[in-house]
This record gives sequence, C-alpha cells and structure tokens, in this order.
Amino acid sequence: MVLNPMDWGSFNENIPTKLMAGEELDLVTIGGATPYSSYANMGAFYPVDTLWDQYGSGVKGLFNDGVWDSLKVGGHIYGVPVLKDNCYIIGYIYNQELAEALELDMEQDWENMRDMEDFLIEAVKLRNEKFPEYADMPLIADVNSNSPYWVAMEQFVREFAVCNIPGKEVAPEMGTDKVFNYLETDNFRELCLTKQRLVEAGVLAYDYGAYETNVMYEPSTLLNGAWGYTWIDDHLYGDVYTTKLSVFDKVWTDGGNYTSAMTGIGAKSKNPERAMMVIELLNTDPYVATMMRFGLEGEHWEKDAEGTMQLTNRNADLENPGWLQWYGPFYGNLTIVDAPESYGGPDNVMLQKMAEYNNEAILAAHMGFVLDTSPIENELSACNNAVSEYYDILVNGTCESPEAVNRMIDEMNAKLKENGVDTIVAEVQRQIDAWAEGR
Repeated sequence: MVLNPMDWGSFNENIPTKLMAGEELDLVTIGGATPYSSYANMGAFYPVDTLWDQYGSGVKGLFNDGVWDSLKVGGHIYGVPVLKDNCYIIGYIYNQELAEALELDMEQDWENMRDMEDFLIEAVKLRNEKFPEYADMPLIADVNSNSPYWVAMEQFVREFAVCNIPGKEVAPEMGTDKVFNYLETDNFRELCLTKQRLVEAGVLAYDYGAYETNVMYEPSTLLNGAWGYTWIDDHLYGDVYTTKLSVFDKVWTDGGNYTSAMTGIGAKSKNPERAMMVIELLNTDPYVATMMRFGLEGEHWEKDAEGTMQLTNRNADLENPGWLQWYGPFYGNLTIVDAPESYGGPDNVMLQKMAEYNNEAILAAHMGFVLDTSPIENELSACNNAVSEYYDILVNGTCESPEAVNRMIDEMNAKLKENGVDTIVAEVQRQIDAWAEGR
C-alpha cells in the first residue's frame, strides 16, 4: 500500500478524476469533492459491508443499525464514517461569576437558544440594575446561525428546502418527509421577531463590530453559543471569568455529520481485504488512533510517572509542532484516542461524553441522502441573490420594529417565489422520494 499525501486543494482537484478514471486506490477519504451517495452510485467505491465480517468486525460496532441503514446505497455500504462528534452538540458557555452574582439558574431544560428568550430578557434587566456600568454592552455574544443554535431542521439547500427533525419539528403539519421552504413558515417569522425583541432589549447587539473588543471576553457577557463542546477548561476565554458549559437537551443529527468525513476503499483496489484491515486498525486500536493525531511515542509525546500523556519536543511547541493533527477528522475513530488533558479533559472525559451524545442523538429522517443540485443551479443562484438584501438583517434582529420584520419577510418570500423557490422544493422532494424508493 503506497501513501500519496496531498493538500486539501490538490485532493479536491485530483481524487474525483482518479476515482472516475478507475485508477487503483486503496484507502480513500470520502467527503467534500467526493460526496458519498453520488460517488457510491457511480461505482467509485468498494462495498465495505462485504468485507467487515471477516476483516473489520470492530468497525461494524462503531454505529447503530439506524446509522448503517441510512448509509446503504443500492443495498450496500461503501464507506465508514469517522466516529467523532457525529451530532449537533449545541449549548452555551457561560460566565459563572456573573450568573452567580445575578442568582441565575443556568442549567434549565432548554432545547435551543430560542427557548431562552424570556430568561435572557429578564437576565439583562437584572444585570443592568446590579451593574449599571454594563448597560451599554450586550448580554450574550453573537449567535446568529439559525440552525442548529435556534432551531433544528434537516437542510438540503440552505433554508429554501428543509425537512423536520423528528421530535423537534419547526412545522409540525409537514411531518418528516415533506420538503418545505422554512423561510415562509410561521416558525421563521416568529424567530425573526424573537431576534428583534432580543436586540431591542439589549440581549443581542445591533452591531457587534461597533465594540473595540470581542464581546465574548468581556465580564459583562453572560454566555456564548457552543458547538461541539462536551468539556471545557474553567478559563476557556482567559482569566476574566470562569467558564462553564451547558449542553441543550435532545441533541440531534443529520446525514451530513456522517457522510462529510468517511473512509472508503477504491472500487479498483487490488487489495480490498488489506484496506479493510487498515480501516479496522484506525478505528479500533487506541495506540494507532493516538499516533495519527499526536505522532510517535518518545519523539512527539510520552507518559509521565502517573501515566498521563504529555506532549514533548516539537509537539510541545504548538507554534511549530512535529506532528500534531488534533482532532484529525479523517483519521478514523476519535473517541479511542489517548489525548493530553488540555485536549481531552481529565480522563478523556470530552471524548467519552462525545460518544454518549452520539448514542442518544435523534436521527434525521433522510440520513445518507445527498442532493444533486445540478437541475436547480439557476434557481439556487437566483434565490440566493433574492434573499441577500434581507436575510442577515432578519436573522441578526436588526430591523427597527416588528412591523419592519413582517414587511421584510413578506418582500423576501415574494422574491423567492418569483425566482423559483417552489421549483427548488419540488426537485428536492423528487430526489428524496426516488432515494427512499431505491433504498
């Protein structure tokens, strides 16, 4: 087996051509320029599920049957996802000192930022009364991404074509298999009104760029949105305040969290069995998984007298490491890596919790589906242009009034209709229906 290292740009340029030309490739990174479903349908990969009983039994146990079933293309599985944070672990990092000073309960049963509206509006009032010198500062750092911070949805084309997540529906009347335009739902309208109210109350800033420093690091800030964190240091943002992490209830996931980083075997590999053995090794051997991220023991890292991993030599210099690939999203199973405490937390708690969240995550209804956008490229371009003058203003809450919010949403949706958003929704629905029939 020959290694062929290349940078990401070269990979995106060369690997698709090599796959479609039928070149002999053993291990192949799947994702980005080589979307899983599309290339599996084109016969670019070897079916790993025909090999793993004999050569990769440990790989089979990485994910539950629901995940594996979602990855079937024409009845077979053609890639092994990297086991990492395969779900939307969304929450917030908060200022412990400020929360305690205001006597705030920061550990409540919220599912997203939107659930926190009343709490945050009351909190900013309390803060401004107790600390009037903070009155001109926003209560929270910028959290302007709708999904997954504020709502949950299975997105196929921005928010133009989405489906509901089971148990977290933004448009319950649509079920989980009906494709719809989220931007024309009552849920989106109310979310934009929520953002406008939060800006008006001083929870969010009208313009974060107006502040001389990063709001996240100011003692006046109560919280900052967190994505992918399962453990943090007590001083993640420095010594200004103590940082604590809280993760929202009911974590969820969609197909992109699995198909965006996978390992496959080239369809023309002359050694598919040995390639499967390597995939097994990367995903089940903690020493190999650690070596792929932190290099060689004795040269790049070592164990101290207590058996704790320490970075050494060049790896100890984070500005000029010898081999340091944290967190190595294409190197196989992350949850078995032996990481220094500064990376994985005490006793690798960060990685253990990551695995726990993966196991309890709600699965989207169309895991494994990958959209072919070529039939709707013109409509996508036109709709992207149509929303450009409205979207950021709406989702950042910077409209001057609720009336302005409603007017802008109506104008934006009228332009989307004129530019073919219904065609986008219909094409995504057509492809999903065909995908479901062929599974």
